[in-house]
Amino acid sequence: MHRVAVLVFSLFLAASALPSTAAEPLNPNEIIQGETPEQLCDRLAADPFDGFGPDEWSDPFGKVDYYRALPACTKALEAHPEEQRFVLGVALANVAGDKRDIAKPILEDLIAKGNTSAMLVLAYISPEAEAAKLTEQAAKAGSPNAMMRWGMTLITGKGVPQDPVEGVRLMRRAAEAGSTRAMLILANFYNQGVYGVGLNPREATSWIAKAAEKGDPAAKNLLANLQAGEAGGATPQ
Repeated sequence: MHRVAVLVFSLFLAASALPSTAAEPLNPNEIIQGETPEQLCDRLAADPFDGFGPDEWSDPFGKVDYYRALPACTKALEAHPEEQRFVLGVALANVAGDKRDIAKPILEDLIAKGNTSAMLVLAYISPEAEAAKLTEQAAKAGSPNAMMRWGMTLITGKGVPQDPVEGVRLMRRAAEAGSTRAMLILANFYNQGVYGVGLNPREATSWIAKAAEKGDPAAKNLLANLQAGEAGGATPQ
C-alpha cells in the first residue's frame, strides 16, 4: 500500500485535522469598522455545519461568540423576522452561552419549518437516541452533511442497529452531493478497504482531489502529501 497515504490517513484519523496552509480565520473577537448587525451575526454565529470540518464536528459552537453574537443576531432578526439564518444565529448564541433551555424551542420552531441545520444543532445537544432521529430526519431532508453523519452512525452502530451497507451508500450520496468531509471519509474507506469498499488507493486519491478542488483545507494537505510522496518515487500498490 502507498506508504505516504497510510501515514497521511493515520494523521487524519488520529488528530481529526491537519494544519492548513490557508490564511487563518478571522478572530471572532476582532472589531470590524462599520459592520452591520447582520454581518456581525453571520460572522459570530455562523452555521457550524456549513464549514469544511472537522473542527465543526468536534467543537461546533467553540467559535460562536455568545456575548457579541446574541445582541447582533437579535437586532438582525428584528429587522428581518423571516430570515432563518438570524433565527439560527440567536439559537446558536444561546447554545454557546449554555442556555439550551432557551435555544431548544427556537431550534424546534426552525425544525418544524424544515431547517436541517437546526436539526443538526439540536441533535448535537440531545441524548443519543433523539440525536439519531434528528440526524436521520436531516439526512432524509437532503442535507449532505446530515447524510454523512447518519451514514457514519449506521456504519458504527452508535445508538442504532449497525448497517454498514446502507451507511456507505449514504456516505457516497453525501460525497456526491458535495460534502467534503464525506469525500475524505469515503477516501479513507477505499484506502483501507473496509466496510465492503474494495481496496483502491487510486479511487481514494480521486476523492481527496475532489475535496481539495472544493477548497477543503485538510484535503489540500492530504493531496499535497500524496503528490510529494509520488514525486519522491513512491507509487500506489
